[in-house]
Amino acid sequence: MNGILNWVLWLPIIGAVAVLLAPKAKENVIRMITLVTTSVTLLLTVLLYLKFDTSTADMQFVTKIPWITQFHINYHLGIDGITMLMTFLNALLFFICTLSSWTVEKNVKAYFALLLMLQSTVFGVFFALDFFLFYVYWEVMLIPMFFLIGIWGGENREYAAIKFFLYTFFGGVFMLIGMVALYYATGKGPDSFSILALQGGKFVKETITLFGYTLSFEHVFFWFLFLGFAIKVPVFPFHTWLPHAHVQAPTAVSVILAGVLLKMGTYGFLRIAFPIFPQAAVDSSTIIAVLGLISVIYGAFCAMAQDDVKKLVAYSSVSHMGFVMLGLAAMTSQGMNGAVLQMFNHGTSTAMMFLLIGIIYERSHHRWIVKPDGSKGYGGLASQLPKYTTVFIIGMFASMGLPGLSGFISEALIFLGIYPRFTTITVIAVIGLLIGAAYLLWMFKRMFFGEPNPDNHDFDDMNAREVFYMIPLCICVVVFGIFPSPLLNVMKVSVGQLVDLLSKY
Repeated sequence: MNGILNWVLWLPIIGAVAVLLAPKAKENVIRMITLVTTSVTLLLTVLLYLKFDTSTADMQFVTKIPWITQFHINYHLGIDGITMLMTFLNALLFFICTLSSWTVEKNVKAYFALLLMLQSTVFGVFFALDFFLFYVYWEVMLIPMFFLIGIWGGENREYAAIKFFLYTFFGGVFMLIGMVALYYATGKGPDSFSILALQGGKFVKETITLFGYTLSFEHVFFWFLFLGFAIKVPVFPFHTWLPHAHVQAPTAVSVILAGVLLKMGTYGFLRIAFPIFPQAAVDSSTIIAVLGLISVIYGAFCAMAQDDVKKLVAYSSVSHMGFVMLGLAAMTSQGMNGAVLQMFNHGTSTAMMFLLIGIIYERSHHRWIVKPDGSKGYGGLASQLPKYTTVFIIGMFASMGLPGLSGFISEALIFLGIYPRFTTITVIAVIGLLIGAAYLLWMFKRMFFGEPNPDNHDFDDMNAREVFYMIPLCICVVVFGIFPSPLLNVMKVSVGQLVDLLSKY
């Protein structure tokens, strides 16, 4: 079974090559190759889940092959409980996005090849246990995202793609400096790039001289890594690239961006920044909690101000990822488990919202709740599109954190975890939940109630394909809202190990 990670990682690349070899005119063949590839990849991740040992925090399905031997760089892969959830989420969303992209007509071959390449690079980020390999996948991921937004996006797609690329690349430069510093701090030894070997607080007493000042090595380079990961989350004030990228990106790319790519940032904290620099992480927890709180409140207020429904959901992602940062700042078992669970649950609920916006956009060719000239955009959709309205309600209430749906349990665990350490921040963060309920319900009222817009009279309800790819997400938000144990059982030992490490500092 050790080779299964290689199959999960490289199968999308094999699929991308097959897509590129297919005749350009055979668009349905290209679509089917992509669908088969993502389907088999999803089945392999289900097999991973079934074979996963939940009783240990050790890395499983490990592959380690020497790569650049003179610098002790290895092709080193493995997963633990945290990675397992992100792996399944990635496979599920790319399978769904393949189906949602069935109507793409512009340069079909390049689109699906880039989509499969993107899936492989995201898997690489989650699987990598070598810091150099992690960084390579982190940066290569920018290439397919840049072209998917820049070619298949909206009117301002070039601006959005360049802004996304520059922000993430800027953060990556700081991560690169941190990686180089760790390489020399370890004496350029055989474990200089091993993420697992670097963990455990080995650099607490190290110092570094910068601009004539002697500073703590751990604290300086924790913040270098923090900046690289915070931009991807995105944490306020590094969030400004996100609304542009979301609004301009095609539907499937928005789903991947919100559902998986934002989680790469918080995954970086869990896998690299916190375990390697635990003292600095604990010392910085108050700052992390405050930035998370600002993201929660600011993102919610910005969402409330939007008349573009896609931008509204984009800002809601800033707010919801702020809750993840609060859970990480708690550094308690409940808070950390809630943060990882929120990463998964936000991936499913926000994917629902972006897919639903894409469905209505295909019919209306706009995203306005209220148009810029003050006229009605959407309205009265409930009477026209009953199936669409039903699925929208499920996704909306899951995003809101309604008890019985997936968003509730993860947010509840975060609040339980952070309350003892940051009581005031916890109380203020509840305001973010109230504003979230307000903007979502207000959006729903304006879009679905009232008199139908005469321009929207000929909309068709969801077709069989659209219903089919929404069903797995509906199942996830309902089942894991009532019974989250299948997710919690997988990650609790790995999260517990990190909490134990942080508790020593």
